[in-house]
Amino acid sequence: MPEVTVRRDVVYRSEPGVELRLDLYLPASGPAPLCLWLHGGGWLRGSRGARAAERLLPVAEAGVAIAAVQYRLSGEATFPAPLDDARAAVRWLRGNAAELGLDADRVGVWGGSAGGHLAALLALCPDERDAELGDSSVQAAVCWFPVTDLTLRDTDVPAGPLPPFVTGRPDVPSQEARLLGAASVREVPDAARAASPVTRVHPGAPPFLLAHGDRDGLVPAEHSRALHRALRVQGVPTTLLVLADANHEDPAFDTPPVLGAVSAFLRSTLLGDPAGVS
Repeated sequence: MPEVTVRRDVVYRSEPGVELRLDLYLPASGPAPLCLWLHGGGWLRGSRGARAAERLLPVAEAGVAIAAVQYRLSGEATFPAPLDDARAAVRWLRGNAAELGLDADRVGVWGGSAGGHLAALLALCPDERDAELGDSSVQAAVCWFPVTDLTLRDTDVPAGPLPPFVTGRPDVPSQEARLLGAASVREVPDAARAASPVTRVHPGAPPFLLAHGDRDGLVPAEHSRALHRALRVQGVPTTLLVLADANHEDPAFDTPPVLGAVSAFLRSTLLGDPAGVS
C-alpha cells in the first residue's frame, strides 16, 4: 500500500470563540483527489479521529486524500452551524490545496450517521454566500447510515437491536431536537423539513453512494432508500448498498469490499477514473 502522511490538528477556522481543526491523510503520490470525512455521534458527541485506522487510512492508501473535519456539536451551536463548518472546511482546503499537495478542483464528502446527514446536505444545499466567501461545493457524496428525514425520527421503527455502543437511557430532548435547538422535533416541523436531505434533492446534484445495514437498530435503512429514490426521480446518479445483517456503525462497513467501493466511487467521480482504484 502507498505511504500515507498524517497531519493532525490543522486549524481551518479561527474566529472569536471558535477554533476548529482537521486531520489530513495525504497519499504519497499527489496532487491527490480530496474527500472530507464527517464523523457520527448524533450531532451531540463524537470525534473526527474515531476508527481512523480502520476506515480513513485504507481509503487514503487507495489514493484519495482525506480531511477528517471537526465541526461544532449541538451543545455548542445549533443547525446550520455544523453544515456551515463543513462549508468553511471545503473553502479552506481549496484555498490551501497547492501548499498541501491536493487536487481540490473537485471535492468529495463522506460521512457516517450524523456525519452522513451533514454530508448529504453539503452536497444538496449550495451556499448562496459562495460568491463572497469562496466555493464550498462538493462533486461527490458518500453517506453511511444517515438520517435523511428528521420528521420521521419520533416514529421510526428500528430494524434490529440497539448497537453495542448505545448504553443508558435515550437522550431527552432527542438528538435531532437538540440539533434544531428545540424541545422536540414536532415543535419545529418547518425547521426539521429544511434540515432533511430528502427535501433538498434537485436535478444536477452530485453523484451519491449510500450504504446502510438492513438490521440498523438506530436509523432504519428506509432513510437511505428514501433518499436513493428521491435522487433517482431527479435524475441524479446514485448507488445504494444494503449490507445484510449489519447494524448501525457495524464493523461490516470497515471491510475491504465496502471501503473498496468507497475508494472506487470517489476516484471515478472525482478523477473520471473508470477503473476506480488502480
